[in-house]
Amino acid sequence: MPPPDSGLPTVSLDAGSLASGYQAETVPAAFGGDLPYWEVLPEYTRVTLQGYAISDHLHEPAIYIYPVRELEKVNEGARTVVSSLQSLLQSPQEIPNMPFLPLFNAGQMMHTHLQYLDFQSGQGLRYLTMFSQGIVPINNDELIYTYQGLTSDGKYYVAAVLPVTHTSLPADGSVTGSEPPEFVSDYAAYVANTAASLNTQAANTFTPDLTQLDAMMSSLEIK
Repeated sequence: MPPPDSGLPTVSLDAGSLASGYQAETVPAAFGGDLPYWEVLPEYTRVTLQGYAISDHLHEPAIYIYPVRELEKVNEGARTVVSSLQSLLQSPQEIPNMPFLPLFNAGQMMHTHLQYLDFQSGQGLRYLTMFSQGIVPINNDELIYTYQGLTSDGKYYVAAVLPVTHTSLPADGSVTGSEPPEFVSDYAAYVANTAASLNTQAANTFTPDLTQLDAMMSSLEIK
């Protein structure tokens, strides 16, 4: 928890069997002309999950809690994401590029298993996605469950990045030659087909079970 005078929120979370515990820490603000835009951030809270079900993954399991006003002041890209999420929460729908923080130096390849989901202190949505800078297979080393939400008072943006895997996907982004033909001939079709296939898979066929991840995110309380 942050010190009483930090101005940052206190966080409570029920990780259930997904993790052995969690640690909330204050991350200092990062400014400066030499920083790439995706790293420019105000002071925020990062919640790291300990003993998470997946340990060998590109992404660390974490929940980021950003103060909206300060975030919008320092990062125009993040301000666009906040605005997109606000619009979707007012009028739920599916759009080609779903809102996502933290900002990555990579493109959102696809999204699947979109679901709108409230948490104790606000509203949000979750989906599975993967980011890439090039043409690679959708794979278990990079696939993530993400939750993107806003507290009811609009003060804080919640962004969860949680590794998830599925047995139908390759272990990593290596191109082995065993990919479907459209991987080479029509990459956009490959991505769309893989996303559609994942979307038909039951929540409990993923590791961790998506319903367990939903329950954890629904338990999040920010004060």
